[in-house]
Amino acid sequence: MKDELSANKQLRALPGDALAVAEEYLPGDNAYDADGTIRALKAGIVLKDLKEKEINVKSTAVAKLPDVGDVVTGQIEVAQSSTSNLKIYYLNGKPTQGGFVGIIFLREERGGGRGMRRTAMKLGDVVRAKVISTMNAMIHLSIGEPHLGVIASLCSVCGRPLFMMDGRAQCKNCGNVEDRKFADDFGREPIQP
Repeated sequence: MKDELSANKQLRALPGDALAVAEEYLPGDNAYDADGTIRALKAGIVLKDLKEKEINVKSTAVAKLPDVGDVVTGQIEVAQSSTSNLKIYYLNGKPTQGGFVGIIFLREERGGGRGMRRTAMKLGDVVRAKVISTMNAMIHLSIGEPHLGVIASLCSVCGRPLFMMDGRAQCKNCGNVEDRKFADDFGREPIQP
């Protein structure tokens, strides 16, 4: 397939963009005819094949959607008592460009001897979670396994990093002790997504 456009001046298209009229070209890969107008089916670079009189769109990006069983790492954007939203930055250890957000449904967890509720995670925590469902175009996440949960967090009092000391997450600066649903590798350097 030959491209009539020069390498320095590549024409880009978004889905639905008009590429040509049906009298000039036939729709090729990732292009379709809509009432006499050839339009882009996907985002990408427009390629015109003069020999075949065909117009194609070469897809430039393939966004991998998180799937059931994938492990994601991100930062808590919204933390409520029953749910938290996780902005996903890593998918199976690799950076993602999709800008996905997953939802973690939290159970009320009891901690300590006084029946106090444990906060599973707080705003800004870095969390590793597993995708358990993608029903209704929502990414549902779980932190139930030992290697899942908060992997990095800041002190609620002074804002410095928390570290695991004597089996508890504690701030070395002010001594504050906090409880979360920590992953088994919490506080290790460097963070492994």
